[in-house]
Amino acid sequence: MVKLSTNKMKKEMSRVLVLCAHPDDEALGLGGTISLLTKKGHKVFVLFFCDGESARTTSIKIIKRREQHAKQACKILGITDLKFLRYKDEKLDTIPILNLVKDIEIAIEKWQPSMIFTHFEGDLNQDHRRVFEATMIATRPIPTSRINQLICYETPSSTEWGFQKFNPNLFVEINSVLKNKLKSFTEYKQEIMDKPHPRSKESLVNRSSYWGSIIGSEHAEAFYSIREIKKEF
Repeated sequence: MVKLSTNKMKKEMSRVLVLCAHPDDEALGLGGTISLLTKKGHKVFVLFFCDGESARTTSIKIIKRREQHAKQACKILGITDLKFLRYKDEKLDTIPILNLVKDIEIAIEKWQPSMIFTHFEGDLNQDHRRVFEATMIATRPIPTSRINQLICYETPSSTEWGFQKFNPNLFVEINSVLKNKLKSFTEYKQEIMDKPHPRSKESLVNRSSYWGSIIGSEHAEAFYSIREIKKEF
C-alpha cells in the first residue's frame, strides 16, 4: 500500500494522460488527483473514447451538450488539452482493438506522457474494459516506450459492480481538492443521482472518506498501479 505524493511526482514526471471511456469518468475516478497535479504545474491530457449519450439517445444536441459539460468539468480541474473520439456509447466492443490501440498511440505521440491512468480491467462497463485492454497493448514496455507509470482508477457504479475486486495499492490524499472534484462532476448535471446511488455527491464524499481512512487521512482517491519503471534512484 502506497500513499502517492504529488510533490515526489514533480521530480519524476510532468506529463500525464488520462484515458476515459466516457465524459465524466475523469471527474468520478480521479478528479481530485488531476486537480492536485495541475495545481502543481503538471500537464494533464484527457482522451475521451465514447460520446457517453448515444446508448440512450440519437440527439446530436444532447451529445454535443455532454461534450460542453466535459470541457467545463476539465477546465475546473485545470485541464486544457482534451480530445473526443466520438465512438458510439457502449459499442467499443464492435471497434477493432487495433483501432483503439492506434488512437492511444497517437495520443501518446502527440502529448508524450510518462504516466497514464486508465480504467480498471474488472469494471462492469464493457467500454471501460475495452479501453483497459487497448491501453495494455499500446503501453507495452518495449525499449522505446516513454511510459514509466501505468495506473488504473475506479469508476463509481461500474468498478464496485464488476466481476473482479478492486484492490487498490496506491492512494492520493485529496483533502484540499475534494470540493474541486465535486464541482467538476456537478457539471454533468444529467449524471448526478440521488443517494445512496454511487454517483450521488454524498456517496462520492463517503467513498473518498473511506479510502482516506485506510491511509490515515480525511479524504483520498484509490488506484491500482500496474507498472512503475524506475530508471534510477
